[in-house]
Amino acid sequence: MGTLAAPLIIGIMGSILLICAWIWETYENVKKRKISIHMHFAVLYIIGNTLLMAYSWLISSYVFFWLSVFLLAAIVAELLYCVLGRKKRR
Repeated sequence: MGTLAAPLIIGIMGSILLICAWIWETYENVKKRKISIHMHFAVLYIIGNTLLMAYSWLISSYVFFWLSVFLLAAIVAELLYCVLGRKKRR
């Protein structure tokens, strides 16, 4: 194993754990049919994550780039589910 392989493996493992946590939490919320996301949190999260995604691309850190892409997709999906769910209840 080279000097780059160990940090890459650690990064990939951390990414997988974060993705699993998001999938599990989203699944549980959808199952309960209760998702509450504060809009200011979602906006700040989306902006911050987009900036980190751009930064990770610029420094060629593709593990963190794809992690950021997935987490951005997850928060947007949860936000849409939350907003569309509220509209249906009205």
